[in-house]
Amino acid sequence: MMVKGIIYLQLVFFLCFACKYSIGDAPNFISGCGLTFLSSTQINNQLYEVVVSSKQVLGNQTVRILLPTDYFTSGSSRRYPSLYLLHGATDNATTWTRPGKGEAQNITGNASLITVMPNGDRFGFYTNWVLPGQSAPQNWRTFHMEELVPWIDLNLRTIAKKEGRAIAGLSMGGFGAMHYAEAYSDNFIYGASFSGVLNLLDPRVQTLVLNLPGKDNPLIGPFGYPTSPITSTGWFAADTIAHAAELRNISIALLAGNASTFEATLGDGSFRLHDVLVTLNVPVYFHPYGNGQSIGHGCNGDHNWGCFNAALNEVFPRIMAALQQQY
Repeated sequence: MMVKGIIYLQLVFFLCFACKYSIGDAPNFISGCGLTFLSSTQINNQLYEVVVSSKQVLGNQTVRILLPTDYFTSGSSRRYPSLYLLHGATDNATTWTRPGKGEAQNITGNASLITVMPNGDRFGFYTNWVLPGQSAPQNWRTFHMEELVPWIDLNLRTIAKKEGRAIAGLSMGGFGAMHYAEAYSDNFIYGASFSGVLNLLDPRVQTLVLNLPGKDNPLIGPFGYPTSPITSTGWFAADTIAHAAELRNISIALLAGNASTFEATLGDGSFRLHDVLVTLNVPVYFHPYGNGQSIGHGCNGDHNWGCFNAALNEVFPRIMAALQQQY
C-alpha cells in the first residue's frame, strides 16, 4: 500500500509539473491538463487547427493557434506571450481567421505573439451553465481557464504567467474576455472587449440573449431565468459591471459603436463599465466610436466584422506594449 501511495504522489507531482512547464511543442501536441489531444492540421505556415476533447463540455473542441513567424527558428529558450481571442455568438474557433470575416492573422501575425482562438460554442457564453439540462456538461469557463490555458502552456513556449497573457473578444466573446479577466485575474495583464455583452442586468440585454436564434429559445442555459431577486441569479453572478472591482490589476480596453439599436444597446454596457472602472482607478482605454469614422478601417459603427477587425487593429499595439517578452 505504501508503494502504491508513493507512486500516486509521484504521478500527481508529475501532472502538476507537466501543466506548469512546456514539455510538448508544436507541431507535436500532447494530451494533458484535462484535455485529450485528438488531431492537428496546419492551415498555413503559421496557423494550426487543433482538436481536443474535455470532460467539461460536450463534443470535440477546435482551437486555432497562430504562431509567430520565427517560432520554429528562434531557439528553445525563446518564449512568447499569448493572446486569447474569443469569438461571438453563432461563430466558432475558425471565425477570427476566416476569409471575409476575422483578420486576426493580418493584424497579429507579424508580432512576437501566440494567438489562441478557442471554440466557445454558438451560444456557450463563456460560463459554466446554470441550467445545462440535457446539454450537460456545459462548463465553458472551466474548460477554457482551467484546462486550455495550462494546456497551451504545456504544449507551446509561452510566458506562462499573468504578465505574458492577454484576452480579447467580440460581442459574446467581449463578455467572455471581461468575465474571464474578472474570474481569473491572475491569468491576464490586459483585457479588451469589442461591442461586448457587458451589462447582463439590463433588461434589454437579457431580452437579446434569451431570444438568440437557436434550438434553445429562450436561452436560459448559461444564466438561468432573470427573475427576482436579481442578486441570486446567474445573470448577477456573471455580470461584468457588478464584479468590476476584480479588474483592479488588469489594463482594460472597451470599444463599441452606436449605428444600430442592437449595437447601441450593447454599447451602453461599455459606457457603464467604463464609468465604474474610472471610479475604481482601473486603467481603461475607452473608444465609443459612434458611426465608425473615428476608428476607420471600414467600420460603419454597427455590429459587424468591419468594426471588430478595426477594434482589434486599434487596441493591438496597447496589448503588445503590456505583454512581456522572454529571449
